[in-house]
Amino acid sequence: MLHLLVQYAAIEVDIAIMAAVSVVFRSGTLRFLWRSVSDFAVVKSVGETIMLLLLMTSAQMLPQTFKVSYFIAFYGMFIALTLLTLRIYYQIYIRATVPFQGFAKWGKSIFALVILTMAIMTLMTFGQINAGADVLTRAGINFLRAVNTVDFCFVAFLCYLIRAMGMPLRGKVFGVMFGFAIGNFASFLQMLFMQFNINPGFVVTFLIEYSSVVSALIWIGYAFLPEPLPRPVAVPAESPVYRWSQIANALGAKTSVAMPEPQHSFFLADVEQVVDKVFTRHMQESPESNG
Repeated sequence: MLHLLVQYAAIEVDIAIMAAVSVVFRSGTLRFLWRSVSDFAVVKSVGETIMLLLLMTSAQMLPQTFKVSYFIAFYGMFIALTLLTLRIYYQIYIRATVPFQGFAKWGKSIFALVILTMAIMTLMTFGQINAGADVLTRAGINFLRAVNTVDFCFVAFLCYLIRAMGMPLRGKVFGVMFGFAIGNFASFLQMLFMQFNINPGFVVTFLIEYSSVVSALIWIGYAFLPEPLPRPVAVPAESPVYRWSQIANALGAKTSVAMPEPQHSFFLADVEQVVDKVFTRHMQESPESNG
């Protein structure tokens, strides 16, 4: 009973905070630079509202009807949020790698590889005996496990990349990524407990349930922080970041051949000089010039 109360309260608070995030990130200059964060918050607040209504009216519904309805609502929201999250990650990756063209050039290829990895891991996790006996439950948990695992690893990679690129801690790029890191760590931890059938206890459950609220509060806080002035990124030539950027920039580059410049002919210039000399000599020898 206490767990259900904590879950309901977490959903209600998360809906309110995400609604605030959607409003904040659609105001001022944020609506141009971070519109995707607002879209993420809108989808999550609407999806959680639908799920909360389903939970509150579950007693008036048939068990199978409630299960199918909740499955569609939850995983529909989850897929939409995953796509929006990848979009935000791509924007963060491009902004973090602006000083290094080698990394920025391979952004689309890297994200295509991430999506392919999620699909492969989803297929590989089917048939796990601890995912539940029900077909919908097994498919959903396997899908969650695959996406959350890849997402957690990718978030760790982006956080490392942001710091390696010298992005400031007060910048919104770091703030948005930090919020996602907290939420993804909580989801990954929850999946581990489900994987090994471990009861995390009330305190850990409370922290996991409210991790999304903490992420949203971090985003709101960073939204009102003044953006630091841009500064040039200086890395030594032996830096791994610089070397990998050079390698990435060289990969796939088309080989260009330097063509010699065409030699200009001086024939017309020589003729003009001869004509000028003849004309000058003629003018000097003419009677008018002697007079």
